[in-house]
Amino acid sequence: MCEKRPLLLALLVDNTLFPITITTFEYYSNVVQEALNTRINMAPAPKYDQQTQQQMILQAAEQCINESSVTDFTMAKIARVAGLSMGSVYKFVQSKEDIVLALAYQSFVHVSKIFDLVLALPISTPEKILAISLISPQKLQCFEFDYELQTYATNEAVIRKGSSYWTSKIIEASSRCESAFKLALTDGINSGELKDVPNLAQVIDEIIISGWAMTVGYEQVQRVQQTKQIVEGTDSLQQPLELDHPIIRSSIRLLNSYPWQKPLTSDSLIQIEQQLIALNLR
Repeated sequence: MCEKRPLLLALLVDNTLFPITITTFEYYSNVVQEALNTRINMAPAPKYDQQTQQQMILQAAEQCINESSVTDFTMAKIARVAGLSMGSVYKFVQSKEDIVLALAYQSFVHVSKIFDLVLALPISTPEKILAISLISPQKLQCFEFDYELQTYATNEAVIRKGSSYWTSKIIEASSRCESAFKLALTDGINSGELKDVPNLAQVIDEIIISGWAMTVGYEQVQRVQQTKQIVEGTDSLQQPLELDHPIIRSSIRLLNSYPWQKPLTSDSLIQIEQQLIALNLR
């Protein structure tokens, strides 16, 4: 009777054949397969969570824009400065336009928070509206390139090229800011600050639109007037307006054209300034 011997296989290692049994072969095959499965199922976790990655990308974008301009930065440099792959960057933004919109959203949110503080002050409604124009521009600044950013972000071409996510975020921020002003005006009027008017909704829209237009329009005029100073670096664009500044006088004239129970006066200006100083906004 012949002795039963295990079937032998050969294992090639460094061009040398080593005989092994089927049992041994199956054992090591299972070990290797388990190791591979473990490696596949336990892929290393990302080094940073999604929120951190997004913040890193936007901080890198801010640096790149400061070193170039709102239009001249590159996505590749943002990825390099952030220390992330291009794939990681494109998970959050699909284009340069998205970068602009994302930063503009941050800027709008920053400004809205300050407006909320002012609108919550214990002063009259017309004083709250006027107080917005008396905030120090430096306090409203989120980025050094805020003006260029907001101008570019509201450009039709940028909005059309931006992704739906970031355009919706801009719309959301703008709507939230407008709603805050409407709520402040409505609350003040409902509390009896304004005498009877024929169409309350129209009055609220008039005050918001005209006040906003005066503020934005004045900023553009100021930049034209100070072109030479901007080039020289001696402009006063970041300085708070004086209480008797023409745009402040014009705003008072506009607001006082409505029948407030308590119109704006010189004492109102002093009260507004004191409140803003207390909030470190002037």
